[in-house]
Amino acid sequence: MDRRAKAILNRDKAERLNTEWNVGAVQSRYSNDGHWYATLAHFPAALFDANGYVFFATEEEYQNSPHLRIGKQISIRRPGISAIPNYVRVVDSSLSPDLDVDIHSVIATEGQRRLVLHLQRERKPSIVRKKKAQAASLDCEICGFSFSRSYGGIADGYCEVHHLLPLSEVEETTKTRLEDLAILCANCHRVVHLQNPPYTLSEVRAMLTG
Repeated sequence: MDRRAKAILNRDKAERLNTEWNVGAVQSRYSNDGHWYATLAHFPAALFDANGYVFFATEEEYQNSPHLRIGKQISIRRPGISAIPNYVRVVDSSLSPDLDVDIHSVIATEGQRRLVLHLQRERKPSIVRKKKAQAASLDCEICGFSFSRSYGGIADGYCEVHHLLPLSEVEETTKTRLEDLAILCANCHRVVHLQNPPYTLSEVRAMLTG
């Protein structure tokens, strides 16, 4: 495969994973081994490998990352983006947000296993629908942003759902309650997951108020 064909294939993979994993990046790049990427110019943005991704909410966050060497291309030391602290491991590269994950088939650390289960629950369509139906408002519980007010009818009814239960308490047998879920906008949800375990809603609100 020539270089141009490979670049097109990687671009298509990045766009597909960005959509399937509900990442919300404006620009995305893919590298199978997580070492070399084309540079990023539009934000929020994400770098993907076969098992997960790193999200950059702003250009400043991207430019100041100590884990990236940014020149004509982005280079990352081995083992690649998977070693970056805010890397989100999805593990199964064919995972769709609408599908359940067989956690027992995942070979990962306990923290990674809990994170996969956490993300699985946030993306389960039945849970999202029930939370939307229960909520008095779909405004972001951190910043107050409303997709429908900002974008009109095309975004009516859209929001993201975040699981509030700490990762240390997440178990397969724990039933998800609607009161354990929060309505968030895409930006705040991404910031919540910039660390593992995730920031609390109060911590992200404090970032906004300085």
